[in-house]
Amino acid sequence: MPSKLYDFVFDNAHQKDAGEAEKSLRQKYPLLLGENEKILLAFKDRGGMGRDSNFFTTHRILQKDGKGIGSKRKNYRSIPWWSIEAFTTETAGKFDGDVSVRIYSKGIEFAEIDLAADKVDIYEIQQFLNQKLLSVRREGTQDVVDTTPPNMDQKQSTAGSIMDWFGDNAMQVDAKTVEHTFKTEMPVLLGHETVQTAFKSGRDFTVLTDMRVLRVDVQGIYGKKIGFFSVRWESIKAYSVQSAGAFLDRDMELCLYTNLKGVGRIEQDLRHGKADLFVLQKILCNHILGEDTAPMEGLNTHEGEVDEKGFWWFRDNQRPLDTVEMNKVYHSSPSILRGNETIEMAFKGHRDITLFTNLRVIMIDPKGLVGKKIEYTSFPWTSITAHGVRTAGKWLDYDSEVMFWTEMDFYPGKAGGGEDDPPEPPRPEQSFFEIDFNKNKVDMNALNYYLSHRLVTSRMQMEQGAPIPMDGMTQHFDKPGFGFEGLLQVVGGDQREIDPKAIDHELHTSTRVLLDDEHVLMAFKAGRDTSVFTNHRVLLIDVQGLTGKKVEYRSIPFKSIRAWSCETAGVWDSDTELNLYTRNRWDLAKIDMDFRTGKADIAQINRFLSALIIGLPTDSKVDFGAHNVSSGEREANPIQGSSMGLLNNSWEIDAAEIDKKLRSDPLLLLDEEKVLRAFQSGRDVDAYTNRRLIQIDTKGLSGKRVKYKSIPFHQVYGYEFETAGNLDRDAEIYLWTELSKVKQERFPRRVECLKTKQSLLVSKIDIYEIGKFFNDHVLFAKEKYTEEPEVVLYG
Repeated sequence: MPSKLYDFVFDNAHQKDAGEAEKSLRQKYPLLLGENEKILLAFKDRGGMGRDSNFFTTHRILQKDGKGIGSKRKNYRSIPWWSIEAFTTETAGKFDGDVSVRIYSKGIEFAEIDLAADKVDIYEIQQFLNQKLLSVRREGTQDVVDTTPPNMDQKQSTAGSIMDWFGDNAMQVDAKTVEHTFKTEMPVLLGHETVQTAFKSGRDFTVLTDMRVLRVDVQGIYGKKIGFFSVRWESIKAYSVQSAGAFLDRDMELCLYTNLKGVGRIEQDLRHGKADLFVLQKILCNHILGEDTAPMEGLNTHEGEVDEKGFWWFRDNQRPLDTVEMNKVYHSSPSILRGNETIEMAFKGHRDITLFTNLRVIMIDPKGLVGKKIEYTSFPWTSITAHGVRTAGKWLDYDSEVMFWTEMDFYPGKAGGGEDDPPEPPRPEQSFFEIDFNKNKVDMNALNYYLSHRLVTSRMQMEQGAPIPMDGMTQHFDKPGFGFEGLLQVVGGDQREIDPKAIDHELHTSTRVLLDDEHVLMAFKAGRDTSVFTNHRVLLIDVQGLTGKKVEYRSIPFKSIRAWSCETAGVWDSDTELNLYTRNRWDLAKIDMDFRTGKADIAQINRFLSALIIGLPTDSKVDFGAHNVSSGEREANPIQGSSMGLLNNSWEIDAAEIDKKLRSDPLLLLDEEKVLRAFQSGRDVDAYTNRRLIQIDTKGLSGKRVKYKSIPFHQVYGYEFETAGNLDRDAEIYLWTELSKVKQERFPRRVECLKTKQSLLVSKIDIYEIGKFFNDHVLFAKEKYTEEPEVVLYG
């Protein structure tokens, strides 16, 4: 089959002149590209004769997909460079006609491009992606490591070699040799990139450089087809290393945990005695733990304290260890800490040890009968979304618990197929973990305060949020009696406002959960449970058990909240609602809170969250307006519907009118915020400001129940728009986010990333203008590009 026909049939793209492609796009679609945006690489599908194209610009990957007869309907997808976490390039096999590029971006699983092998240089594309996506990450103190492979001269037995081959166990190889190979024979590394350690298993490699983790997968009988999978260090959220066990256990293990969709973990088995596990641990510390943070002062070090172990039923519940001694041990034998790292708290339960350092949580888990196989798992504080502390109950409850939620994925489980294939329930894996503590040995209030210090006062948290008044914003409502209202509150969990000063005093003194510079600004209560909004976080207090001695504190920093919504009450409703969407994908993905109508100012809560989540430190001090507990009652001036929205199509309305409404009814917008575009469908409105998308969803026959959902633009990681076809009345726009959307709770559990959709009447709007709006407020707002990067082909 002729090459061009082959490429047409199998949809392989040809490379086109980037300058000509840019000139053509600017002539046909003047608003599609930014003013200073340049196309650097261009590809056209089906052997250059198709209607689909991929453009690699200075700012993004722009994909054009022609649809329908005549291709009048076109889809334009934008993947900003700053949203890409990892990428793969794959060479052609001996009998293949195509090479491929796969992009892993936040909000989507992946995007794939097939290219004609004889029309593109896949290594040139690899080098281009390297320069756009990779940089040297040197945050914090960098330990010097000796990456010389151990036992290079020691020959392995034939039996051992066979076992390692079957077990796919890799051996450490010379870093300089690997670096030379992947800069010359297979030029996938940058010229100034340094290989720090490398492992080889059969024909495959795992390479750790100063810029990324590189997996090299040699495929096929002839080994011509090779996949190069590059993961940025910033995309790795946790890691574990595991030593070899006794007897027939010949392998050590490395596992890197990511938040990539479809690639939750990267695993590699290592040959015992042919890889230095603790040198590997040091390299991971250098790249993943991030910036140095000062050790916390005033902690109880338990210096000189003897571990009494306790009775057998206490053994699994962790108890304090001497942190001075633990620092000596884990800085020397085994050396698992970074040079400037300090253990601040240490605990032991049975054989397991938990270390809280100034940089991470370390869980040390000896396995097997003799405990020689030991797993060291590290969770940097920056990867933890939220934490909880649960105190012990009064009777027969010997342990207290600490809970951590992360942004990593979970095991979904499986449905099963009969008696021989039973269903498997979902497991949280690294998305959630819990540690039990001996209630008689560990001060849980002190531990809660410590964790708040580590997780709430991060640099990311401090750089977010507008200046706000530190005065309490809620008022005290007496506890309802035993009438109908009291029954509704207890059964429905509807919260009422309470005096924030009293809660502030309690949480700073008797329980000491709050930090010294933290203030309770709003507080609510339903039954025995309390919800607290401070200047740093949302704190949920759940009193459990008959005696109420068992209390759970859940802390969600504002930096972990991706989006939120507030809903007013309808004609027959007794409550208003608040939903918080977090970075977690397990049971904390969405938090629901109900408030008693007339006993809480839901509009003030909405504006408060706006100030703390999309506000900036440079904004003017936020005025929350007059306190009005009636704000959650039926909408006074609901948006009027129109028959134009019967098919869910939207038309543009006056942005100034919506801006005016959201400054008074309800008071939602910040002073520096402005509604720039607004679209209505029936009674619903999507308002785009300079900082977020506000979705206004009018519900019920009367339209009195209204939901206001805010999605900040800094949580939008890609977007696309689609023009109308020959017979269409509408065009579409889509935004990709990392908001967790639970699609299915039964086995297997499915949680997808939210992708918003809006249909626009083409007779009322120029869809290319909307595309330009997202260019300006999502693409160009995140990062400023001033110069076209130089593409160096082979370093």
